[in-house]
Amino acid sequence: MIKKILRNLAVLFKPLTVHTEAIVLDSVWEKVKQKALSKKIYKWYVMTPANYKFSKAFLNIKMSKQEFSKKLKERYLWLIKNNQKIELHIHLNPVMNITPKEQEKMFKESLEWINKELKIVVQEFAPGWWKYNKATLEILRKYNLKLIKPADYKSVHDFDWLK
Repeated sequence: MIKKILRNLAVLFKPLTVHTEAIVLDSVWEKVKQKALSKKIYKWYVMTPANYKFSKAFLNIKMSKQEFSKKLKERYLWLIKNNQKIELHIHLNPVMNITPKEQEKMFKESLEWINKELKIVVQEFAPGWWKYNKATLEILRKYNLKLIKPADYKSVHDFDWLK
């Protein structure tokens, strides 16, 4: 019981963390910049072009994958320049019926993109809609990534700012 209370207190006093899905939308990007500059947020779990199809379907974006990639890169580099930490966020939910092989491909594409375009190495992974499975855990071990769960920190999603 005491462990649970201490963990909840630790989470309560951590800076806010944001999962970014809608960062490509200009209205959300303006809010992201405000939040980053407020210094109340320091960690962003970001999607990469590996989630282009998800973003196209759920955010109704009309740009090509190359344009999407370029916009993500510009915005994530801005966050890094402004002392914000970047970690990985991928949607692997069951609705998308992703096989273990497809999950591996998405992780590999995401990590390669982050290393090449942002010149950083991520250490943590927050799954979209908190959905993951045994294959996801095996991939995380392979790439030496820590799984982040809802109880690990205070978080919000950037798409909440659209409401």
